[in-house]
Amino acid sequence: MKVPSLKANFASTGWLAIALVPTPIAFFLPSSSGSDTTLHTGTTLIGLSLGFIFAVAVSITSELFGPNSVGVNHNIHVGSRLYGVLSALVYDANASSVQGFFTGSVVCMGRKCYLLTFSSWGCISLVGLASSVLLFLRTRPAYDRFEENRRSPGQLGEGGLYCNDDPLALGHHRMAK
Repeated sequence: MKVPSLKANFASTGWLAIALVPTPIAFFLPSSSGSDTTLHTGTTLIGLSLGFIFAVAVSITSELFGPNSVGVNHNIHVGSRLYGVLSALVYDANASSVQGFFTGSVVCMGRKCYLLTFSSWGCISLVGLASSVLLFLRTRPAYDRFEENRRSPGQLGEGGLYCNDDPLALGHHRMAK
């Protein structure tokens, strides 16, 4: 008698959505309180979340759009530059001249320097989280069919892992005839 496997399969887009859950929390924590503890906690959460996202983003992009267009579809640097510009504008708008060791320097100290930046990116990351959940829901049937086909190799569609008329088919997963 064969014992059924308890292994659960989860699409990589679902893992992406899970990895994004701490990101809005991490951005809103420093916005809600000026304490060092919330800043450290938020920074840790952002590091953990974005570390996972950067590690899997290229492979997920390759899965969804094919390996030949990863460079076009994987534009993390655009978001990084936008974040940098927004942060610099907010910092410069709140900066003031300081006296003492850094005489003549323009420095921004305190929560006001990044409050708008953290709040804005918290909202943007909520949009990203919602988008990734929608992406997971949209691709889940294709991943489920892929897993079913993987378990029963004699049941492959005519086009390989997915049938050619499947609108959710991930095009690069087609097997050579």
